[in-house]
Amino acid sequence: MKKLHYPIFALVLLVGSYIVNGQSNPTEVLAKLDKDLFDLDMEFNMQMQIFRKEKVKRTYKMKVFRKGKKLRLSILEPSVERDRRILNDGDNLWMFLPRSSKLIKIPYKQAFLGGDASNRDILRISLVEDYNILGPVETTEKYLILRLKAKDLKTAYNQVNFYLDKQTQLPMVQEMLSLSGKVIKTINYDHYTDLGEVSFPTKLTILDELNKDSKTVFEYSEITKGTSKQAIFFTTALLSK
Repeated sequence: MKKLHYPIFALVLLVGSYIVNGQSNPTEVLAKLDKDLFDLDMEFNMQMQIFRKEKVKRTYKMKVFRKGKKLRLSILEPSVERDRRILNDGDNLWMFLPRSSKLIKIPYKQAFLGGDASNRDILRISLVEDYNILGPVETTEKYLILRLKAKDLKTAYNQVNFYLDKQTQLPMVQEMLSLSGKVIKTINYDHYTDLGEVSFPTKLTILDELNKDSKTVFEYSEITKGTSKQAIFFTTALLSK
């Protein structure tokens, strides 16, 4: 496997530029975003810092493995939670608790490790499976806007809006809306790394719009394109090992 020794974030990505009759085709934009993000097998490190009133309250370090439509995550730090593992097997989310050796099912809408993102935000395996397109791609002076609506109530947010840079087509801001249409979370894409063929965010900040004193910052590094892990590694049978 080829290693890239510089930061990379795998949860959002460069959106391809598809133009039909002078306008961006929302179906193609969403399909390319989903393909580029979720079809790439990889391993990477993830750091998550939870802030309250600009002070770090908790820091987590994790190792993430992706293969096909499955994802497995292991907590490395803090030591008290080391070896807690989470699996998205394409149908459900599972968590292994090393202290009790229990395997439990966890909800998609639950806050990820107590931060400002949901489990679905961090452990997602497909946008296309979760959302439908809500109207055409909109154009403003600064952004292209892609609006998506949840297919069912299992999805954490009823609507998601992606604000894409007009020149680079990179996501700059993402809004998550409630059933009433209120913005409850905002993701700012703070930094990108140029990988040659594509660019990926290396840092993002999730803001709780209902609690301005709360935010969560994610940083990604040590990515390996591809993974040597076999299919059985991404099953509940092996989650305890």
